[in-house]
Amino acid sequence: MLLTLLLIPALVQAGSGSWSKKSAGGTVSTGGQIMMSQAINAPLSVPDGASTSRISWRIQLLNPLPPGLEIKLCDERHCLPLDALSGQKNRSVPFSPRSRYRFIYSVNSAGTLSPALNVVSNQLTLNYRW
Repeated sequence: MLLTLLLIPALVQAGSGSWSKKSAGGTVSTGGQIMMSQAINAPLSVPDGASTSRISWRIQLLNPLPPGLEIKLCDERHCLPLDALSGQKNRSVPFSPRSRYRFIYSVNSAGTLSPALNVVSNQLTLNYRW
């Protein structure tokens, strides 16, 4: 009984949460050019000590997907290559749920892109536990 009473505060303290935010995109008009999205800042309400359990993303383009497009999701310390315009990573990821994030775009080709890569929006949803 005493052990049960001692464990109750730990169980009450544990939990999970999520947040979702969007940022505006931009344009890449030349192969090899790098474009960073506007920053996506985690809300201040994420608890200290929380760890990321899943990330989901959705990217909206104005034009068809150009060949050679490379997309990364980065925080201040890590970058994660993204293999599609939308998806999720369910395993542990090296991101803190309290970070600032940016999507980074480049097209692995030479010369002018026709049409240019026009990113309308980036959406990031992050699930965390504490």
